[in-house]
Amino acid sequence: MPSYFFDSSALVKRYHVEDGSAWVRSICDPRAHSPLYLAELAHVEVIAALYRAGQREHLHPSFVASMVNTFERHLTLSNPARPAPVYRLIPVSSVIFALAARLCGRYQDARPHPLRSLDAIQLVAGLLAATALSDELVFVTSDVRLTAIAALEGFRVMDPRYPLRP
Repeated sequence: MPSYFFDSSALVKRYHVEDGSAWVRSICDPRAHSPLYLAELAHVEVIAALYRAGQREHLHPSFVASMVNTFERHLTLSNPARPAPVYRLIPVSSVIFALAARLCGRYQDARPHPLRSLDAIQLVAGLLAATALSDELVFVTSDVRLTAIAALEGFRVMDPRYPLRP
């Protein structure tokens, strides 16, 4: 059974209904027993994305707060001492920053756009998570640019908006 690394563009679909939400929710369902990995960076990125969605869609503040609270509760339930943490968090460290900076250099000429800094941090966190696993780690993102670069780095990549694509 594969494990999944979610970048923020994909994970936000668990908390805010948009294209790909049903697939993300099915993978994140505890009955699926799939280990779910996140970079700690997702804590800030997902909350920011939920607030932006609320503002863009004129959602009631209490609804936005409910989405944010659910996500934060899942983070609290991600304590590695728990028998079944919701997420396995990859801490952002100076090593990750250094490796992400190197990836930005490697993909500076990527077309149509170079690798962005936060995406590089997400990608390195996924690469580090993959090195500790014996099973496959699927990289899940809804970012077209990150999809291409993650594939170049050897990941099987899933975009929740198009889950049937290989």
